[in-house]
Amino acid sequence: MKNHITSKFITGTYHGYNVKFSPFRQNQLACASSENYGIAGLGRLYVIDTDTNEGCKIITMREWSDGLFDVTWSECDPHLLVTSCGDGSIQLWDCMTTFEPKQFYKIHEKEVYSVDWNPKNAYSYILSASWDTTIKLWNPYVAREVAAFREHTDQIYEAKWCPHYPEIFASVSGDASLKLWDIRYPNRCTGVYMHDMEVLSCDWCKSDPKVLASATTDGKIFGWDMRKARYPLFILSGHEYAVRRLKFSPFEPGVLASVSYDFTTRFWNWMEPSPLQVHKEHKEFVYGLDYNPLIPGQACDCAWDSEIHIYNTVQ
Repeated sequence: MKNHITSKFITGTYHGYNVKFSPFRQNQLACASSENYGIAGLGRLYVIDTDTNEGCKIITMREWSDGLFDVTWSECDPHLLVTSCGDGSIQLWDCMTTFEPKQFYKIHEKEVYSVDWNPKNAYSYILSASWDTTIKLWNPYVAREVAAFREHTDQIYEAKWCPHYPEIFASVSGDASLKLWDIRYPNRCTGVYMHDMEVLSCDWCKSDPKVLASATTDGKIFGWDMRKARYPLFILSGHEYAVRRLKFSPFEPGVLASVSYDFTTRFWNWMEPSPLQVHKEHKEFVYGLDYNPLIPGQACDCAWDSEIHIYNTVQ
């Protein structure tokens, strides 16, 4: 596999926390960012055109009074995005109209590090995961909390909907666990995968509904078969520091990407012990990562060096 950077975008004094390609427009990308590395200051949402003759260009921006840590696109409306924030809130934005949020929900007591819109569009539900140890399920159109999930005992870093089953999601936490949940049974988790370290990220395999992966602070990536909870399906080692985020390719079975505090972005095939490619063009922690669901072989990342990189992966 040959990987190369096709373009870059600079977020100035704002440091990138996560990036997300639009599920409707193949050349639109959103980035959630924060001033001062998210410790203090404003947050900014960028919506970017990745396919112009002069490289990436800003379509629009939105600002918030606290740092923005995650972003997800609506699965129902190509103009809507949701961001999560350091003040315990989430915001619903219309990127084509007002500069103020359409809705604002103060739903957590601490930082909201993850937000995800149900990709199956069965309920239009949003997940938010917080350092207050809870996950909330929200209906954004009626501004109503549907359920809360409370079995984690430490900060929650990410909650991700399963792309195959609309009622299922996974979450990871500083309590060293990956948990599975079914929204029809909010009072208990349906599966637990324990680790030796804090777990910072998880993602579901797009080609195999039984497989999901988790990433830990010791630089390892674990693959799990939901039918066999005790032992990992695979372990990928190579990152020198914590793996901050990982993503499975939507087009290439067995291929996934990861970003880390070791300043690298890596592309893997889980059947091989070594990465297919290692990129170390960033000069700070790499925090955000996504694959384009509409363009095979395109991926992006963002980092605390205020750079977004667009990759083209070709076998």
